[in-house]
Amino acid sequence: MGMQYAFRFNPFHRQTGSTLIISLIILIILMLLGVTAMTVSDTQYKLAGNLQFEDAALNNAEAAVTTAESWLSSATGGTANIRNAGFTTYDSAATAHLYPTGTAPAPLTLDWSDSNSVQVGDNSRRYFIELVSVNSRLLGSSQAIGGRSSAGCNQTNTYLINARGTSARGTTKFIQSYFSVLSC
Repeated sequence: MGMQYAFRFNPFHRQTGSTLIISLIILIILMLLGVTAMTVSDTQYKLAGNLQFEDAALNNAEAAVTTAESWLSSATGGTANIRNAGFTTYDSAATAHLYPTGTAPAPLTLDWSDSNSVQVGDNSRRYFIELVSVNSRLLGSSQAIGGRSSAGCNQTNTYLINARGTSARGTTKFIQSYFSVLSC
């Protein structure tokens, strides 16, 4: 008989590990997709939080404007002249937040300290007021515009209110508002 060769099939005999390499590549790609998804989710969370802090700062600035408008409305007392309340000359000790026409500092470069603005509540709300005009006539209050003259008061003082609001994370918002008060 001759020599017999025993040939047995070995399934692992010719494998070179390509399945393992492909599986590792797919796992790495899936891991990178997961990390990217987490990063995007974290970024969106931070953006939403920042919008909340911006809204809080804007609300604080609006509250400061409302406080200033309320002070202007009550300080006039009907016929009293608001100019007597500190708008004739700037005195940082007595009237830190009241500036005569053309003397107010630029709100964006101001340090917003107690010597130049008023703090409302905590330090997150501050304002200062500048006199813009005195005894301006209201539109429609003269015969030249189209009718009889008004029998009541038709003169106003106009003010520019500058307000700053901050949030817990330090976000800052500025608001300027013109406000008129009857001067007679």
